[in-house]
Amino acid sequence: MFLLKTSNCLAAMVRSLALVLFCLSCAELSAEMIQLDDQRPALSGRLARSSTWPGGDTAIILHGTLSHRDTEIIQALESLLGDEGVSTLAINLSLGVDNRAQAFPCDNDHRHRERDASIELARWSAWLATQGVRQFTAIGHSRGANQVARYVLETADPLAERLILIAPPQWSSQKTRSAYTDRHGESLTELLSQAQEQAAKGQGDVLLPTTLGLLYCEKTRATAASFLSYYSDDPLRDTPTLIAKLTEPVLVIAGSKDSIAAGLPAAMAERAPTVTVEVIEGADHFFRDLYADEMVEIALDFMHDD
Repeated sequence: MFLLKTSNCLAAMVRSLALVLFCLSCAELSAEMIQLDDQRPALSGRLARSSTWPGGDTAIILHGTLSHRDTEIIQALESLLGDEGVSTLAINLSLGVDNRAQAFPCDNDHRHRERDASIELARWSAWLATQGVRQFTAIGHSRGANQVARYVLETADPLAERLILIAPPQWSSQKTRSAYTDRHGESLTELLSQAQEQAAKGQGDVLLPTTLGLLYCEKTRATAASFLSYYSDDPLRDTPTLIAKLTEPVLVIAGSKDSIAAGLPAAMAERAPTVTVEVIEGADHFFRDLYADEMVEIALDFMHDD
C-alpha cells in the first residue's frame, strides 16, 4: 500500500471532500434519521437504505467510547459499505440522553451503564425486524466492538448473522487498575470499594460524593452503578475471551500501529475456526484515509464468504 503524505491543509481538504462524498452517497442510499421513541431513553440512528432494502446486506454500526456516529471512521464505514450495496444503520448509544447526537460531554452526570448497550441494540434489532430485515452484520469499533459481541453472546439474536470487530479492546484487572492510576491519579481499588459500599445500601443510582475519573472524563460526576458498570472485574471485557464463547462467524480487524488496542493480533493467535483476524499494516486505531478502504474491502469479503 502507498502511504500518502500530505500537509495539514491538504489533509483537511481530503477530509472535507470525503464528507461531501459521504453526504452524496447517503442521498443515493436514501439516508434518513430514525428515532425510537417507544421507551426512554429515546434512541437515534441513521439509516441508509440500499436498492435491495430490506433484503440484501444490512449492517448495524456502533461507535466507540462516549463517541457518536458522525466520527470519521463511522462515516467511512457507512459510505464505503453503501457504495457496495450494503444498507447501514449507524446508531448512537443514548448514554442516558434522549436522541443523543454528539459526543457525551464530560460535565454531564454519568448515569449510563455499559450494559445499556445490549438493551439498546436489542431495541434496534427488534425495529429492523419490523422493517422486514431478516439478517444483519453487527459492526463495532473499539469499545463498541466488545459491546456488540457481548450483545450477541447474551441474546443469541437470530438476526445477528456475523460480527465485524474493529480494533476491539483487551482487558485485565491488573492493567486496568494501573492504567486508571496513571490516567486519573487515584486508586481504582479504593474507588470501587466506595462505589460497592454505596450500591450495597441501595444507592446505586445516587451520584458518588466526590468527582472522579470515568473513561475519558476527568473530575466528573457518576453514580455508583455507572462507575461499577465500567470498572468492576469482568473477564468478558477482554474481547479475545469473549469471542471464544461465540458460535457466529467473527472478523477481527486490527491496525499494526494501533497504540490503543496494541497486542491484539498476538492475543488472537489461538482462536476458533469461526474467527478470522486481519491486520492492516500502517493503520492506527481509527483506520483513516486509504486504510478505511482496505478495512471495508476486508469486511465485504467476510460478509460475502459463504
